[in-house]
Amino acid sequence: MTVPIGLDREARRPLQDQLADQLAAAVDRGQLARGHRLPSTRTLSERLDVSRGVALAAYEILYSRGYLESRRGSGTYVAGRTAARPATPPAAAPRGEPIDCTPGQATRDGFPLAAWRAAWRHASFPPPPACDLPAGGLPELRGAIGEHLRRTRGLVAQEHEVLITTSASRGIEHVLDLLGAGGRRVAVQDPAPPALSRAVGNAGATAVALPATRDGQWTGVVPPSCTAVVVSPDGPAPRGTVLPALRRRQLADWARRENGHLVAVAQDHIVPSAAPLPRLLHLAGPRVVVVGDFRTVFAPSLRVGYVLVHRGLLADAPRDACRGHDQPSAVAQSAMAHLLAEGHVTRRLRRLARLFECKDALVRTTLEPLARLTPGTPGSVVVHLPDDVRAEHVHAELSLRGVVVPTLASYHLPGRPADNALVLGYGHLPDRALRTTLHELAAVLRSDHTVVGRACGL
Repeated sequence: MTVPIGLDREARRPLQDQLADQLAAAVDRGQLARGHRLPSTRTLSERLDVSRGVALAAYEILYSRGYLESRRGSGTYVAGRTAARPATPPAAAPRGEPIDCTPGQATRDGFPLAAWRAAWRHASFPPPPACDLPAGGLPELRGAIGEHLRRTRGLVAQEHEVLITTSASRGIEHVLDLLGAGGRRVAVQDPAPPALSRAVGNAGATAVALPATRDGQWTGVVPPSCTAVVVSPDGPAPRGTVLPALRRRQLADWARRENGHLVAVAQDHIVPSAAPLPRLLHLAGPRVVVVGDFRTVFAPSLRVGYVLVHRGLLADAPRDACRGHDQPSAVAQSAMAHLLAEGHVTRRLRRLARLFECKDALVRTTLEPLARLTPGTPGSVVVHLPDDVRAEHVHAELSLRGVVVPTLASYHLPGRPADNALVLGYGHLPDRALRTTLHELAAVLRSDHTVVGRACGL
């Protein structure tokens, strides 16, 4: 490629935007003809002395504008174009449905459609069962989930049973009902997704926050008179911090000392690098109940979740944990069992990890010059704002522009202190929506005091 590229590292405009604009202009001028092969991102980054993430982000911008096309096994080429396209992103989010950047949503990127269709064909081939579903769910799905937890998390729970639910939230409700927690206090990790505290309330219990430090780390103290603790050892949204070994031991000690139980919520859209769940299970054994689902792996409409519970707890229960509660249809359970048994779930997890890495590079190169970022769960990031730019004001300004980015305060129980930050979920966003979001967020952050004054009505 002989097109001259000049990048100004002192300019406020991100390097990837500068690079994308100059390549787009070269295409519009005819310097890069249709079908011209471009260098790889690695080669381009070396020639321009920039990070590979900058080159990758620039190419992704050009893909979204229709300037480039990818040919399998061959490389990146200039796409055929009938008319010049705008060289900059839209100044405002398109009218219509807002772009929802709440973390924990499923993405359609790289969706294994062939495997999905095959699973439902397999599930719908035999006639439906002539009797009611077993109270705990179809045996083939229970066995497949047990094997999945063993392979991906190292959970070897020979004295535990897998029970099928419609979601992790419903699983929490089932467990608390099983424990007789109605009318009692249940401690919930804070900050955490609001769905956890809602599930506690739906079970008739009162949610109280586990005391935490300013950076969201649990202090090791469980509030008095709690019958159970709801935590996510893998690292819950928004901060994604794995529960340290010391805190796991303290939870196990509390459960044995106070005759309490630990409800561990598995983050099923990731394969954790650490193994907090099996270690917690090893420490507290019968007093640990694991809940999870696959809504972020495939789609929320699948509505398949699970509960991993010790047999002794089931034997002591006044009734079966799932009797009287809803569970997925026989077809949905059979399809999920097929997806697990054929390895499509683990392959999907690996694919999601790669997708999140690519999007993470774009997010960081755009926002790091403007705000301090800390990692969240995969596909999300916590954006810490300067003291003079309030998170609630930025949230309101973005909402006017058609972009919904929750504040960190929305992840805390009422009355709990929160950092001045936003929680940006981007793993589920299509490329165009992600670029629009970053463009709008960067524009708001650059306006600083102007944004604050307008949001306050000044």
